[in-house]
Amino acid sequence: MKKTNLILTLGAALLLAPITATFAESTWETVDAATPAAGRDIVADPDGNFISLALDYTTTSAITDVSRSSDHGVTWQTVGSIGGYALDLSAAPDGALFAVGNRSLTVSGRAFVWQSLDHGATWTEMNPWAGQTGTFLCLDVAAGNSSSIYLCGYLLGGGKWIVRKGDRTTGGITWTTVDNIAGTQAESICVRPAAVGQPDEILVSGSASGLWTIRRSANGGATWATVASYSTGIANGGYSGVATGPAESIYAVGRLATTTYVTNQTVIKKKVVTTVTPTTVYGWLVRKSSNNGATWANVDSFSNGSPGNAPIAVDAFGRVFVAGWNSASPNTWLVRGSTDGGATWMTTDLFLPTGATSAQAWSVTSDALGNVAVLGEATISGVKVAPIRRLAAP
Repeated sequence: MKKTNLILTLGAALLLAPITATFAESTWETVDAATPAAGRDIVADPDGNFISLALDYTTTSAITDVSRSSDHGVTWQTVGSIGGYALDLSAAPDGALFAVGNRSLTVSGRAFVWQSLDHGATWTEMNPWAGQTGTFLCLDVAAGNSSSIYLCGYLLGGGKWIVRKGDRTTGGITWTTVDNIAGTQAESICVRPAAVGQPDEILVSGSASGLWTIRRSANGGATWATVASYSTGIANGGYSGVATGPAESIYAVGRLATTTYVTNQTVIKKKVVTTVTPTTVYGWLVRKSSNNGATWANVDSFSNGSPGNAPIAVDAFGRVFVAGWNSASPNTWLVRGSTDGGATWMTTDLFLPTGATSAQAWSVTSDALGNVAVLGEATISGVKVAPIRRLAAP
């Protein structure tokens, strides 16, 4: 990516859980590591490039470095930068890139969208909330199949889940609110791949009324239905992600709190005293629907697991990957996967670089050939590093 390269150091990292041949013929490898930087999102574009975003800590300004790999993730080059902290990224079918965040070079605390029409080299800043009242904070972006893009987030202080749609024309982008409900926040958004020109099918995951909520539109945002509303024991939701798979399958990951109670009885002055001690363990939960959200099943859970920023992806072979970290001390980069539609799961990458005090996987994606790339951050000697880990196509 840029500046200092730590690939050799990270290549000697502790790979605590080797992958098996059921996932690929090779193992995970560290292919890039910018420093000082913190990786936030990574996508594959229609031309087969991987594109990544990493917050740049070499300057006091809010800068995000944009890197690209044109050889399926093997080598990386910094190709541009964004004036602001861009946290999420999406690639449209025509190759246009859209990044979102809530801080520019000069303003912090409202939504920004940056557009690139040259594979990440240059970026144009825009305000997706211009002319509206209140403050909109954006948490994710997804590019549609019909020249539209979709943003999700929330209205600051307003308790409103917000989805904005941008219609791309030769004159620019026209923004409208297509979903607005009472809720803490809409955290993750995706569009199911379809033929260009067909209506976009949109899935949004987040928190509403204290429940992990997933909403779906089958017609480009014209109408919406809540297809999942699930209690996880965490009132404000936390990080969650949603992705579509083959046929009508949908996968989602979110945070989970599980409380167990231990009852003890003791005799005090000839009286039996009963005490109940609660213990709460936090982790992640993966849920699947095989029928576009009509019914759901819990398919995986991991104690102490925390999902990342763009934490779930389904590749060209139908393999499902979830990225985040094991929050048991120290935080350790974690990727779990399934090769059989969510029926069984395994930890495929558990990664802590040599000398690191923590490592977190933030985003996972795959290209059309099935090469998988995961981007995140690690802390080594107090300095943040942005590793990219790659799993070659099977």
